[in-house]
Amino acid sequence: MIRIWGKVLVDEKITKHSIVSVQPSECTFFDMIKQLCENLDIPTPVLLNKHVVDFNKFSMTLFKPADFVESVNFDKFIIEYLPEQ
Repeated sequence: MIRIWGKVLVDEKITKHSIVSVQPSECTFFDMIKQLCENLDIPTPVLLNKHVVDFNKFSMTLFKPADFVESVNFDKFIIEYLPEQ
C-alpha cells in the first residue's frame, strides 16, 4: 500500500490537502495524481517526465500553475510520498 499526500498552497500556506492510499499494482502514478485532484476539486496537471523523476528521486514533486491547462487559483500543488509507519 502506498500513501500519497497532495497539498495545495497559496502564499506558502496549505489551503487544501488530501491523502490517497493505493496498491501500486492497481494503478499508475498518473491515476494517483488524478485521484488526488478529484479529492481536492482541482484540475489534473500535465504530467511531465521531470515530475516523475523528481518524485522517484526526492519522494515529492511540485506542480506550478503553468503545469495546468486550465487556470488555477493557487501557487503550488505538491505531491509527497508518505512512508508506512
